[in-house]
Amino acid sequence: MALVFDEVIVAYLYWYTWDILQGVRKKWHLVLGVLVNVFGTALLFVADIWVTFMMSPAGIDDAGNLTSLWAAITNHTWMPINIHRLLANVAFGGAIAAAYAAVRFLAAKTDEERARFDWMGYVGSFIAIAAFIPLPFAGYWLGREIYQFSEQMGVSMMGGSFAWLWILQAMLIGSIFLAANFYLWLGKGRIPGAERYVKYQVPMMILLTLGFIVWATPRSIIATGGEMAAMGGSHHPFLGLFGVMAAKNTAVNLMILTTFFSFMLYRRGNREPVVRWETAGHIAQATILALAATVVVGYGVYSYYVPSNIRIGFSVYQVLAVLSAMAVFVAIDIPLLRGAREIGGIRWGQIPARAQYGLFFLAVSFTWLMGLMGYIRSGIRQYWHVYGRVADESANAYTMTHGHATIIVSVIVVIFFLMVGAVFAMAMRYDARRAEGR
Repeated sequence: MALVFDEVIVAYLYWYTWDILQGVRKKWHLVLGVLVNVFGTALLFVADIWVTFMMSPAGIDDAGNLTSLWAAITNHTWMPINIHRLLANVAFGGAIAAAYAAVRFLAAKTDEERARFDWMGYVGSFIAIAAFIPLPFAGYWLGREIYQFSEQMGVSMMGGSFAWLWILQAMLIGSIFLAANFYLWLGKGRIPGAERYVKYQVPMMILLTLGFIVWATPRSIIATGGEMAAMGGSHHPFLGLFGVMAAKNTAVNLMILTTFFSFMLYRRGNREPVVRWETAGHIAQATILALAATVVVGYGVYSYYVPSNIRIGFSVYQVLAVLSAMAVFVAIDIPLLRGAREIGGIRWGQIPARAQYGLFFLAVSFTWLMGLMGYIRSGIRQYWHVYGRVADESANAYTMTHGHATIIVSVIVVIFFLMVGAVFAMAMRYDARRAEGR
């Protein structure tokens, strides 16, 4: 409760001292902003303690007595969920800010307003995409820890009763990847010089689409008895190959690499390097991405020829290859573009209106995805209050059906955006009254 109180107080101070703490006082405004994030992150970490203790209890003996408070806090899934939820909340916050900018852009009546909110939408989407790219890696870590704590719970999550919800998750994440790239490609239209990268859009779109299809392909399908007999079982003889995690890990890593490359092209759209080693730098960057893609595809194919206990470790190598490639690419890109010649200034506000619908789509998809994944995380405990220790033995104990759960999550998303819409409307009204001097 103390953390909640501190968070609210600092947040109110941050908002109501916005105009006062400007100019020479700006540093104090930044201090308040940092404190808001520190208290918010601490609140998240504390809340995750009891969330993860229910999933992977530790620090207690067979009789349920506490033996180590620190062990109970730092249980198997605490830190993975901390990182996963922190990245998700950053992406979610950036997407909501971008959605607000999109609404204001579409309602703008002057070029100055459109330029301002186009810039805000770009910044919000940058934050969302930057946090979203490493999010699947945090998900891998969390899933791995769940399997290590309880293989039964891990199998229920990925291969049992909850498996079909991951198809919905794949559809949402694939849609987010496509929407993010859609916005970046439309955004290049306001950047002088970015037209030289248009030739990459079709190949990247094909790669993203193929990755989306593979990721959304289920291992087993709902079919009639006759259809199963024709297929020789519940697994399609060809498409079933793409329903396993070996194919899906490969697909999502390639989609992450593609989105990263798309963003880096956006970043250098109106700049041309002037360093002597420009050609060598570009060759090195292309080689790094090609090597990472080769490692990802190589381990993905090799996964089909080894036992599952070996195969699951290959995802670590794929992740390390992608993360290393992105880190080295950026490390080369920073000095490569130092002192670069600017082809022209970014024409803020000169972006198609349909790009703004892409930003709003990102916000809705992130919100829906967070609700769905929250249900999966809690639902895999099934009839346990504390997994393996305290069972729910009440007469009305049950795990809701997936259809029921998705309807509830969807209703919550609609209600949330109605509330967000009200906040957007009040903010727009406040700005209008302030412009009129009232």
